[in-house]
Amino acid sequence: MFRIALKGILGRKARLILTSLAVILGTSFLAGTSVFSDTLNRTFDNLFSDVFQNVDSYVRSSQVIEGDFGNEERQRIPLELVDIVKKVPGVGDAVPDVQAFARIIGKDGKPLGSDGQGPPTFGSIAMKFKGALWTISQGNWPMGPTEVAIDKASAKNGKYVVGDTVKVIAQSGSREFTLVGIASYGDVRSPGGATFALFDPTTASEFLAKKGLFDAVLVSGDGSKSDAELAKAINAAIPATYKTETLTGAEITLETQDQIGSALDFFGILLKTFSFIALGVGCFVIYNVFSISAAQRQRENALLRAIGASRKQITRAMLIEATVVGLVGSVVGLIAGIGLSAGLSALLRAVNIDIPSGGLVLSQNTVMSTIIIGLIVTVLSAILPARRAGKVPPLAAMRATALEIAEPGRKRLYAGLLSIMLGIAIIVAVVAGASNNYLGIGILFVFIGTIVLGPIIARPVALFLGRPAARFRGITGVMARQNSARNPKRTSRTASPVLIGVALVTAVTALAASIKGQINDVFAAQLKADYAISTDARGFGGLSPSLVNDINKLPQVDKASGFGFLTVKIADKGQYLLTITPETIEGVWDVGLINSKYSDLTVDGMFVSEKVAAKKKITVGTVIPVTFGDGVVRPLKVEGLYLHNDIGDYLTNSHLVDGTPIIMFDMGVYIKIKSGVNKSEVVTALTAAVKKYGQGTLLTKQQYIDKRSGMVNQLLGLIYGLLMLSVIIAFVGIIITLLLSVFERQRELGLLRAVGMTKSQVRTTVRWESVITSLLGAVIGIILGIGLGWVIVFALKDQGLTSFKLPIVPTIVIMIMSFIVGLFAAIYPAWRATRVNILDALNTN
Repeated sequence: MFRIALKGILGRKARLILTSLAVILGTSFLAGTSVFSDTLNRTFDNLFSDVFQNVDSYVRSSQVIEGDFGNEERQRIPLELVDIVKKVPGVGDAVPDVQAFARIIGKDGKPLGSDGQGPPTFGSIAMKFKGALWTISQGNWPMGPTEVAIDKASAKNGKYVVGDTVKVIAQSGSREFTLVGIASYGDVRSPGGATFALFDPTTASEFLAKKGLFDAVLVSGDGSKSDAELAKAINAAIPATYKTETLTGAEITLETQDQIGSALDFFGILLKTFSFIALGVGCFVIYNVFSISAAQRQRENALLRAIGASRKQITRAMLIEATVVGLVGSVVGLIAGIGLSAGLSALLRAVNIDIPSGGLVLSQNTVMSTIIIGLIVTVLSAILPARRAGKVPPLAAMRATALEIAEPGRKRLYAGLLSIMLGIAIIVAVVAGASNNYLGIGILFVFIGTIVLGPIIARPVALFLGRPAARFRGITGVMARQNSARNPKRTSRTASPVLIGVALVTAVTALAASIKGQINDVFAAQLKADYAISTDARGFGGLSPSLVNDINKLPQVDKASGFGFLTVKIADKGQYLLTITPETIEGVWDVGLINSKYSDLTVDGMFVSEKVAAKKKITVGTVIPVTFGDGVVRPLKVEGLYLHNDIGDYLTNSHLVDGTPIIMFDMGVYIKIKSGVNKSEVVTALTAAVKKYGQGTLLTKQQYIDKRSGMVNQLLGLIYGLLMLSVIIAFVGIIITLLLSVFERQRELGLLRAVGMTKSQVRTTVRWESVITSLLGAVIGIILGIGLGWVIVFALKDQGLTSFKLPIVPTIVIMIMSFIVGLFAAIYPAWRATRVNILDALNTN
């Protein structure tokens, strides 16, 4: 039977290739993401090992506040620590280091890098030192308050050469420097595509941070002590009042590698999640192909049974075929995945995200997991068709073409309804207050139930969807409609991948439409300003606080108010604290104050949202200890409550940071203009103010609202892109099914051609059958997706999402796209159908 199975595979090479396509597509994405992630991890590990190879100790503050998504606010340390460290026995040299926000402005006046949508824009220190992180490839080290060095990638992108004047933006404002050097970080022009403006220690401290303060001290030993001994000696020499910690070179290297690894792991998990979704969709294609194959080989299997083959042998033969398909598909998918990973690396370099040089990493784990997962998916998908093939009796189905004629039974009906009802019960429990963790389980049961009921639903829905074709396309439309309905199991299985893809796309679209609708409603009601200056920076950098001061001096402006934020610790948990200026916010933004005024907010107080106040039993007058980034615990008195917490749950006075080492940026500036002023003059004046700082985008109120809601489209585009692989697999599934269907109906097609049906009519019949099948999956998928979207929106009500928006236009687009997918999927099968030889088809028994 093993030889028979192999001969059967080799005798049907086209079917082997078609079936393997679904496995190849799924495993290639899985292998590609694994290779890409492993390559990035290794190359960045090697980069930081090289960069810190001459750093023996690393001194920094032990006071840190951890926010969301890995963001942290660490207290800075004073310059005098450098002198203390230098005096420690075993220290060869020590220099300060700063890593802060800075933005280089290109010669064309446009800032290099991006605000929050790509690699960060840094300012740091570059100086001659044994353990220096940077090397100067052209020019000299920066010295003095007027000199700067920049990374090689920024010099190229900004078209700068040594001797040019470079404008740099930092927290303290905008300043011009003379470019004296071009630097490299290890063996790359710039790590991860980030931009770097590099200064001497004094300039960096004053311009990037606060005068006399730094992030760390880099230490190079004289060789008399081990790294661990040196770190211990430095710790002992620094007074406890400084609240510092000393890491060895190996420890800071490992920590940096882990931070990069965590970010890359998140990216890898996201990609692998969609890889498994694609493999799940591929399961339906594989299952469908083997089911059709088993039906078409009824005569062959019956003959084998007649000459003595047992049921188990027939089943094993098909499983051997599935194993070969899985193995071939997985190996080809692995090779394609390596190519995909190389393409992703090239794409990053093409968009100026510089990654360290090095070859692709193909680990044993990636090879084994890709092949094993591909084999498991293929064999599991083929088990039921193989079992059915083994049940063929010796004297049954003795014809050249065979159909799956068994109607869906009651067991399927009961199982499908039970699964759906169980899923709905779990969803209702979540809506009633149960943990959102159970939501995914409920949705999974609903999907399973719908797919199980697919053959029962397929016939009436296919007949309904085929009515327009039957009415407007005549006999070809009638035949396409009947062909789609006469084998509901096959039609349902073919439509299932489309159903899953469309359901997920529709659910994400509904969620995005709901979020965008709420953003529009919220900002339209709360934003009272006429103009806004927006930045995409989130958590690192932003607009200089001096920008709003300059705008308030413009004669056309009534008032301008900036919103900043601080990472603080409240009740031992990292929180974001929004800062406002009470003197200018009135009439610019409405947070819905309850029995209080903006002027009530002092530098020793805070406003708290009514929602958080009720949850934590906070009242006006409550004193809340808040730990800030400088390590100081400040008791802030609750001086008012407010309704609209869309911008944050805690508000404080922006003047609170005045005279402190705390660095704060504005995330937006909102401007109210004077009545009666010429709007073109206003725009000219505001544009000039923004251009002076080289960052931020001037927007009207409506443009700002549109931009905020449009940010959802970026996430939507990413998810659409990742789901595209599932759509491609569904597309391939329709093609394969139609091709096998054409083979199955050779005699039927021959008879139709013999009685006068033209090739054009044959193509039209196959084409409309494909469209009906595609629309079947789309219609059910849209219904499921809308329901899924509503459930997700409702489950997120505690996160502030309160209204569901039906995405009418996107839903129509999805239907149209499904129609187009059906048309294109039928092109090759329809052509093959016209190639059937009439005499050969009529001679089949």
